Amino acid sequence: MRMEKENGLELFWLLMGQMSILMAGALIVPFLVTLIWGDTEAWLFVLPAAFAYGLGRVMIKMGSSEHRGRQLTIREGVYFMSFVWFLMCIIGLMPYAISGIFPSFPSAFFEAMSSLTTTGLSCLPYDRMELPRGLILWHSVMSWLGGLTFVVVMVTVLPQVSGCFGLTLSARQSIFFSPVWNKMAQSARQGTTVYAVLTVAAAGVFYLAGLNPFESLLRAMVTISSSGGSSVYAFIYYNNPALELAAMAVMLMSSLSLLLVWKAWKIKSILWLLKDTEIRNFLRVVLITGAVLAGHLYLTGTYDWVESLRYGFFQTMSFISTNGFVAAPFWLWPSFDRYVLFLLVFVGGCIGSATGGLKIMRLLVLFRLTWAEMRRTLHPRMVLSIKVDKLPVPDKIVGRILAFFYLYMTAFFVFAMILSLSGISIIQALGLAAGCLTSTGASSALFGLENLHILPDWAKIFCSLLMVMGRVEIFSFLVLLDMGRRSFQKRW
Repeated sequence: MRMEKENGLELFWLLMGQMSILMAGALIVPFLVTLIWGDTEAWLFVLPAAFAYGLGRVMIKMGSSEHRGRQLTIREGVYFMSFVWFLMCIIGLMPYAISGIFPSFPSAFFEAMSSLTTTGLSCLPYDRMELPRGLILWHSVMSWLGGLTFVVVMVTVLPQVSGCFGLTLSARQSIFFSPVWNKMAQSARQGTTVYAVLTVAAAGVFYLAGLNPFESLLRAMVTISSSGGSSVYAFIYYNNPALELAAMAVMLMSSLSLLLVWKAWKIKSILWLLKDTEIRNFLRVVLITGAVLAGHLYLTGTYDWVESLRYGFFQTMSFISTNGFVAAPFWLWPSFDRYVLFLLVFVGGCIGSATGGLKIMRLLVLFRLTWAEMRRTLHPRMVLSIKVDKLPVPDKIVGRILAFFYLYMTAFFVFAMILSLSGISIIQALGLAAGCLTSTGASSALFGLENLHILPDWAKIFCSLLMVMGRVEIFSFLVLLDMGRRSFQKRW
């Protein structure tokens, strides 16, 4: 009997039910705001909210409260990480589908999944700014919830699935994670608190830069979540250096580890963050890359030296934070600069943030591993260990990072090849695949692919799956496929 309970999915259903009720509560936000505005589209959110709440109650009943004290199983973690995005997407696309704005289900599915995975892509045949205000607000709310979901998964479920792979690589990891339900709830509250406080702080920064309170909050939600990208929030329309500086500050905040920010907040020392190796290297990459772009833009006569610095550093921060905001027509820049921006989307921010990409820490470990192997080639008897913050990185973690890097790059090239079957060029397919996998939709615009409504329906669904794969860090998705394969073999 005990084995049956341990092999059940009670905590999976509890988690899914709570996320469904969270989506129901989120749908109330645009409903109330549109009522206050007096807009007619308020009714678009009533039925989805009722459906999400009812579904959530059913799922919670399928789970049992007596299991709240036990440990989350890897099976439950994999199922939750994989299926929660589809649950939220089905609920999130309902206002789009009811409005009749999107011509097909795949288009609405793509739009909702893009918001939830903070990719920022759109398949609308026109500018998203032409949508009803309620749907624009719903897009921002979904993006913020998607970033929050990733943060919560990262501090609760992901370490159980991938062996403490989701967070920092040092001994500090043990402070923040426990697979027991009650401890997971505590970690989720910590991550949510930091995420919400940073959002409010970001809104304050945008307000001081000249935006009204409502616009400040919307822009803060999509920036902290690393969604960005959308034409609704393009900085190129404002041409405001002060607003761009504010955005760079917020994008920097969104790229840092939320758990380290939490600790710095508790000890009341922002400078403590600079003691972290990953954060220091992240800042180095931003400064060096921004200077290189600014220098090349100036030398090629693209801009004067002031605008070169302004746009070079802004777009560097925009792409490395996987926001993809636009302050200048970078698709018209020289090939070298566009290629540098393309590489930045793979770098990403720090582990523990809502950004996409490979993350600085993993690339740092790969670099130090490569350097150690080069030294071993010259000195075969030398014993070397990979260290981060003066602490050795376990061989298990190094092996996982190597496997992750291989799977990540393999998925990128294979999926780009598949997307080229949709009628776009291979270069555009590379940009689109990178955008979906790293949650940086603007990378597709680097190579001239701006209107995604031309994609066939199968390509939109495929891109949506790729967005989820990038968000769940590939490993859990592959574990899910392996579970399905084994289950199929047992039945036959």
